[in-house]
Amino acid sequence: MESTIEGEDENYVKVYITDNLDSEHELTIDKNSGDIPYHQCDAYADDANRRTSEENEYNNQARRYAKYYVFAQRGYDTVEHIENPAYVDAVRRAIADLSPAEFKRYFGALYRQLRSHHDDTERPRELPSGVRKPDAVVYEPEIYLGLEAVGEDVAERAQALATAHGFDLEESAEVQPVSELSDETLSRWKAFGDDLAAIVTREDLTTNLTITGVSGLHIGYPNRLGKHEVDEADSPFTHQADARLSLLPYAPESFDEFPAYLDHHLRCQVRDCFLKMGVVPPEEFHVVGFGKFRDSRRYDHFEMYPEVHKRDGNHTPLLG
Repeated sequence: MESTIEGEDENYVKVYITDNLDSEHELTIDKNSGDIPYHQCDAYADDANRRTSEENEYNNQARRYAKYYVFAQRGYDTVEHIENPAYVDAVRRAIADLSPAEFKRYFGALYRQLRSHHDDTERPRELPSGVRKPDAVVYEPEIYLGLEAVGEDVAERAQALATAHGFDLEESAEVQPVSELSDETLSRWKAFGDDLAAIVTREDLTTNLTITGVSGLHIGYPNRLGKHEVDEADSPFTHQADARLSLLPYAPESFDEFPAYLDHHLRCQVRDCFLKMGVVPPEEFHVVGFGKFRDSRRYDHFEMYPEVHKRDGNHTPLLG
């Protein structure tokens, strides 16, 4: 797999990507917004309606990877933070650094809300009136880091974040393969190996990576049409969040186990960020479990993805 940046001007970066079907893509990415005003791939029809759902997904993988590649190579903030493995992992690590009192202050209400589905714990937020099945809700609070970057600091801080968390693509290194993958599945996921750097030794960032805020409890649920609807709660900031949890109504019985539970959940989210780019995740994130709600639907729909969100059932776990 080859991923190259062919040119850059004041506003745009031109990227060439070869996807997991060896189809070549030419993309132009707005380095300020992450928008893609131009995307050409001769292997697939120009009209999305004339492509199969699988071809559309390979197209989308190329777009996600191209935006991330520009982020990692140039440091431009081209990937929404909640979809960027570097930011999601930064949140995970910042949570691990919280004192017990700080963790309870930020996540105590979330824990009580989750436990309210299983015992007599008072529910901090009542469920929206449109919820018909309480056990079908997904809790999606947003988490904010203390690294709000503005102006000229965006590129520098974003690249520092990618490098410090081992997600830099400057050096070419083979991603550790997943031993449980079948030969057929490995052939689908081999393409990006030479471009993705394996996990490197972690170093502390000079940027202040602390948790500075957590939103209220956003609640997602299937509406009457069966579509995922989110009832938004208040958020402490107006800028974008750095991670967004996606938790089913369950939590361990002991609050002392909740930090490890959130750590595993965010590892699953980092895994999902890589998988939907068509990339085998670094070994640290070869985990099985529920990460992002929309990604679990993607894994159910497309055979190209391993069913890493399912812990049991009629499947063979491919990661972890």
